[in-house]
This record gives sequence, C-alpha cells and structure tokens, in this order.
Amino acid sequence: MSKCTHCGSSKFGPGCPGSINGLHQHNTDDKRCMFCGSSSYGNGCLQTPSRKHIHGSNGVKCKWCGVVASSQTPCKHSPTGKHET
Repeated sequence: MSKCTHCGSSKFGPGCPGSINGLHQHNTDDKRCMFCGSSSYGNGCLQTPSRKHIHGSNGVKCKWCGVVASSQTPCKHSPTGKHET
C-alpha cells in the first residue's frame, strides 16, 4: 500500500498536516490518482485545480493518461500536451 509523501498516511484527499495545500499526495502509486485515490485517468478529480487525475510515477507510464510515456502521440490530458512520467 502506498503512503503519503508528506506524512506517511495511507489516506487520500484532504487532511494532510505536512503538505502546503493540505492534501495527501501518493507520488509512487502508478495505479491510482496521487491526490484522490481513483484508478481513473483524465477529468474528474475533485482534489486538483485542473480537475484531472494525476497518477503516481513508475517511470514508464504517463501520469496523465496511462500510456507508455515513450509514445510519440500527444497526451490530451497533460497541460504540456506530452506524456510525462
């Protein structure tokens, strides 16, 4: 089970005493949104200002859409338009 980068809790969402924005952040869980814990990609995260799910990084898959990040296709969810790990 992943842990919040700031406080070590297994919780997602608000309530983190160690982060600036008060949100738990799971940077290493590539199967879940790092802020809300959803397995979804794209729109729908209520915890981020962009309302997009951002998954933790495993160094291979794009954190915005889940495809292999070396793909030359554009990422429609990333603010840069490129896949990011």
